Amino acid sequence: MPQAFNNKQYIIGAKQVMKAIRAGKTSKIYLASDCDPIISRPIAEEAAGRDIAVEYASTRKALGEMCGIRVKAAAAAVII
Repeated sequence: MPQAFNNKQYIIGAKQVMKAIRAGKTSKIYLASDCDPIISRPIAEEAAGRDIAVEYASTRKALGEMCGIRVKAAAAAVII
């Protein structure tokens, strides 16, 4: 997966992403495919309800690397 966050502002973490979606501050959501559906489903549903694009990373580790962090990430979002 390409480095998605070069020169963009973003947030990492399921709770922060959900808050940003509800506040109308996101332009795109990234979710890890191996994330527990209890975490990822509400985020995906909220994004779909607000017509926000969702892209999936292969794993939480891959999403973390894509964000430039050394730990796994379940969700991330580009903010506007």
